[in-house]
Amino acid sequence: MTLSTVISKIQDKQNIAKWKKEFSVVSNAFNEVVADGVTICNYTQSGNCKGQEFTDEFVKAIQAKLNVIDYCGLKVSDSNKRCDYFNSNWYEAHAKYKWSGVANLYSRYKALGVKEESNPGSYYPYGIYAYNFSSLALLLSDGAVVYLGESHNGPWVVVDVNNFQTGPNEFGRDVFVARVFSNIKTGKHYLSPMGAEGTFSPDDINGDEKCECSKDQGVKTGTYFIGVGSKYIISGVCCSAKYLME
Repeated sequence: MTLSTVISKIQDKQNIAKWKKEFSVVSNAFNEVVADGVTICNYTQSGNCKGQEFTDEFVKAIQAKLNVIDYCGLKVSDSNKRCDYFNSNWYEAHAKYKWSGVANLYSRYKALGVKEESNPGSYYPYGIYAYNFSSLALLLSDGAVVYLGESHNGPWVVVDVNNFQTGPNEFGRDVFVARVFSNIKTGKHYLSPMGAEGTFSPDDINGDEKCECSKDQGVKTGTYFIGVGSKYIISGVCCSAKYLME
């Protein structure tokens, strides 16, 4: 193996260890918020949280449970705390990020195995836009970023274990995903890493029964973690469960 390959493998092991730590931290915070009786989301008539928005109460409560040194997001009232900023050049404005370590809303995270932009300089070179999971982005004191997202089959909790500045910003290597399950009627509220039982339907991936942790499984390009209106899961997303179980 080349030296760069060896270094990458060491970094991947370090990032997996960080993911285990961060998932524990975020899960504990989530469970504490639940124990405090905080309403997690705006529930549907079935009492299920799927596809719904987090309540402001929940966002404030979980933020208070984590060691946050900075934050930004789509829903914050202070315009200076948005994760994006604007100038006369639309693409240049959105291709950057304002907050140290936190992705701009229009920054992109890559599928596992994608090394370079397929169309550099375009609006859509690769990957998932951070706005899909950046209702609130929390920069923690240990350098990790926790994103709370609501759109397209969420709610989601996404963790970039070494923040956006460090990279490689790749699902299954330094970025991991958990799905929020909450049902006010049954009283069951929990986080589950993507790839675990119940986090996806076989219908999501063209009838396949498994969501595997492999650059050869899933798709390289897509707008969301799970396809909306089409059947796919982004490569690397389901590594989130695999590494927690090892």
